[in-house]
Amino acid sequence: MPRIVVLGCGTGVGKTRLSVSLLRKLDAFGQLAVGLKPIESGVQAAHEGRAMTDAAVLANASSRGILTPEPPYALRDPVSPHLAARTQGVEIDPKVAVLWVQNVERELTPLVSSDMALWSVVETAGGVFSPLTVGCSNFDLALALEPAVWVLVAADALGVLHDVSACLQAMRARGRSPDHVVLSAAREPDASTGSNAKELEMLGLVTPTAVLNRNDDSGVQALVHQLLQSAR
Repeated sequence: MPRIVVLGCGTGVGKTRLSVSLLRKLDAFGQLAVGLKPIESGVQAAHEGRAMTDAAVLANASSRGILTPEPPYALRDPVSPHLAARTQGVEIDPKVAVLWVQNVERELTPLVSSDMALWSVVETAGGVFSPLTVGCSNFDLALALEPAVWVLVAADALGVLHDVSACLQAMRARGRSPDHVVLSAAREPDASTGSNAKELEMLGLVTPTAVLNRNDDSGVQALVHQLLQSAR
């Protein structure tokens, strides 16, 4: 049962957009794909703006006929998950988040046929080291969700060279590097947009697997092919 964990170099870098693209591409290749976000902050702001929460966006992008339960942590305030939880009078338990993901996957298993696989795309809240509770970050949540393919997302914008370098160094120091790095189109393109993938490679930092444009998601095609090959 292949599982993908989508991590970010920060917040607002395009994790949801990439997750949706992955779900749609996997579904187009005849796979069963479900998008999950067990922890989300800023839910009240999303509702007030009449926009869907990230969890709802992922549910809508999942394979047809899949219904996902409400996530265990839908936090009102648009701040770091640990702070949003504290303000709401709750404490995030990463074990609860992991069990929720596993239970959803288990319930969907009967829908899988011999010629397909069930792919779960789990999106984290905030950056890879955003705290969920004292001593536990999204990095630790991703470790608890192993075995999984880790995809690190960064905005294709000024500052990405630093952000990717810093995240990679910190992750390597913790003993687990991302399996793929994806650049996602910046909300406001700048002079560096479009050149950052080559610069990351030239500097010897990383070779991004994909660059996701704003107008289409064809850039993730190579990533999906690699994911399907590795799952065989």
